[in-house]
Amino acid sequence: MFKKWTAIPIVLLITFIIYAAMNTSTQSTLPSEMTEIQQDADVKSTNETEKTNTIFPINKEEAGKPINVLVVGSDQRKNEAERADVLIVAQYVPNQPTLKLISIMRDTYVDIPGYGKSKINHAYAWGGNDLVKKSLKQNFDLEINHTVNLNFQDFINMMGIIFPEGVQVPITEGMISHWKWDKQPGTQKLKGGEILQYVRYRGDVSSDFGRVERQQEIIALAEKNIMEKLKSGKGIPTAIELVREGFKNVETTFSVDQVMKHGLSFLFHPIDSVETIRIPVEGSYQSITKPGAGDVLEMDETTNIQALREFSY
Repeated sequence: MFKKWTAIPIVLLITFIIYAAMNTSTQSTLPSEMTEIQQDADVKSTNETEKTNTIFPINKEEAGKPINVLVVGSDQRKNEAERADVLIVAQYVPNQPTLKLISIMRDTYVDIPGYGKSKINHAYAWGGNDLVKKSLKQNFDLEINHTVNLNFQDFINMMGIIFPEGVQVPITEGMISHWKWDKQPGTQKLKGGEILQYVRYRGDVSSDFGRVERQQEIIALAEKNIMEKLKSGKGIPTAIELVREGFKNVETTFSVDQVMKHGLSFLFHPIDSVETIRIPVEGSYQSITKPGAGDVLEMDETTNIQALREFSY
């Protein structure tokens, strides 16, 4: 069952909400805001096993267990099935200071349960989140605990909230020509839809690999931007607006109770670093064409599974 929540990786927003909720100068107003949001969106789970008591922090049993959140950015074109344009697994362990991001290249050639070998983004077109989760488990031994889904417009909306004045990033002549921007090469300010174009561009030698790097870059900049707002006292309205906008746009298996519970852990054990990995890792794949799948990245399974084991909690 899905609930509406947020468009950026949920584990980042958890921190923002809790810091806001614990701010003593706004304790009388924020709880009522959160209650109103929860009631309006009807996000409270009807499944008793999903309910949690938000006033208690993570217990000892939960503290050592990694939580994997699958973030799917989808793209649907005319007369085509919806496919996953972005696949990121955000991983954290409660009470640990590091957030880990695993970016799966969309053309990675894997075994899709019930369908045989194909690109991993085909799993989303054929079976949605459930088939992607099964594919990640079968090929990489990644157990997914929660999912977050967003489309292009969701992303644009959230970038407008996080970066209302835009964000400075390095752009190239190729990007300018492809997207018909009225800009000069170098570090420039991008807003809303331009940020989406920036992370989606693949017209250079880096192709989809450059895409993944820019996705991770924007996530890191978003975290930095919001944390700066929190420190400057502007975090409360930002957190509330993110929650409200997220309810309108994006689907997730997280409930408000679960967000608050994990957020308490972040309050006392803040995230202070973000580590990233791309699958397939460098030197472990070849670009080839497969009948029925097109151009794919055929990876060395042993090398990539070992890399994930060394990277993950």
